[in-house]
Amino acid sequence: MHIELLQTVDHQTILKEANSVKVQLKKGWGDVDQIGLQGYKPNQHFSVWKASVGKGNKLEFPENYFKYELFNLPLINSIIKKYNLKRTRIMKSDSKTCLTRHQDMSKRVHIPVITNPDCFMTIEDKNYFLEPGNVYLTNTTLPHTAVNASKYIRIHIVGCLYD
Repeated sequence: MHIELLQTVDHQTILKEANSVKVQLKKGWGDVDQIGLQGYKPNQHFSVWKASVGKGNKLEFPENYFKYELFNLPLINSIIKKYNLKRTRIMKSDSKTCLTRHQDMSKRVHIPVITNPDCFMTIEDKNYFLEPGNVYLTNTTLPHTAVNASKYIRIHIVGCLYD
């Protein structure tokens, strides 16, 4: 199975918490592609949010080192803890963009924040629309891509799942 629904969540709370992060950083969705929600050591200030963003093989530490919460996000952090996620990030896709087809080192949990039916993931040639209000397990160890074929940004919270 490529995608599995793990649970439903209060989408308005997820949206409010995600927006609180950009407010704390004094950044809007327009000027960053990713915001790391987890640090690599306990009690870090949220100013280290950039340490976990970018390509996994170019990080200063392995993905699974990023396990300590950086922001006070009760619902989001409870999901991170429930599924023991690592290197969780808020990820933005600009309108009319597509990632290269690739494979990740681990499966990912996706929490859609801002999206629409013109935004989808393709895993092994099958398209999936991930709806807000849900938490999904995605098998991104398989060849996949993400497409934003809309006129609007797409925001997902994405965490790495290591068994």
